Amino acid sequence: MLRIGLVGCGAIATSIVNAVLEGIINPKVVALYDRSIYKAEKLGRLVRAQVCHSIDELVRKDLDVVIECASIQAVEEVAIKAIENRKDVIVMSVGAFKDLNLYQRLYSLAKKHNRRIYIPSGAIAGIDAIKAVSLGKIYEVTLITIKPIEGLRDSLEKQGFDIDKISEPTTVFEGSFSEAIEKFPQNINVSLVLHLASNYPTKVKIVVDPNISVNRHEVIVRGSTGTIRTTVENTPSKENPRTSVLAAYSVIRLIKDLSEPIVIGT
Repeated sequence: MLRIGLVGCGAIATSIVNAVLEGIINPKVVALYDRSIYKAEKLGRLVRAQVCHSIDELVRKDLDVVIECASIQAVEEVAIKAIENRKDVIVMSVGAFKDLNLYQRLYSLAKKHNRRIYIPSGAIAGIDAIKAVSLGKIYEVTLITIKPIEGLRDSLEKQGFDIDKISEPTTVFEGSFSEAIEKFPQNINVSLVLHLASNYPTKVKIVVDPNISVNRHEVIVRGSTGTIRTTVENTPSKENPRTSVLAAYSVIRLIKDLSEPIVIGT
């Protein structure tokens, strides 16, 4: 049985715990940590997991994999401490890898300790095909993300947008994936997943639409093998409208695959 530890006890961790309780996956949740002891204790009681008071305490437990679902700021500490304690890592806050130096450091550290870092596909489709296409030549990678106001509210308010005046679909960003993550750190992690899978500079367009209730991601990849075009309309998480339900399901599927004798897909 896969033994897991959770760092961050918000919407993603709650989805993982619910999947365990519903029998969708069958790992053992051994330990949890969150800066909010209340959140950790609440989830810990559901699966009889030990609540830790630091990341150091958690990574010393008998675990197979540590799942980071806390924040971009937590990724470096969680990954380094987990790997150095001989644990694999699943990183949900992939926006941290906009710092490509951090990505390379963690790559080298994982290789040195014979550990693995997993990055779920998140809220977009077609990552398996894009990884395959990247072995040839890629000419264009574009992501168009359209979200309701609640999905972007925090980031827009910090940038000074007058949300009350937005009454129709409005483009609030066009630029590179790194700039997108800088301005929308909690909303556009999928752009980094797309960049890492394609190994190509990803162009991003973000639109806020007060008339929709889903998070829509359109991906266009043109290359020597042809064109990949996908559109996904995701239901936002009830616990956190910035997160799509599919993002939670992608990590739950990954946890399931880690225990499966046959894994389908690239």
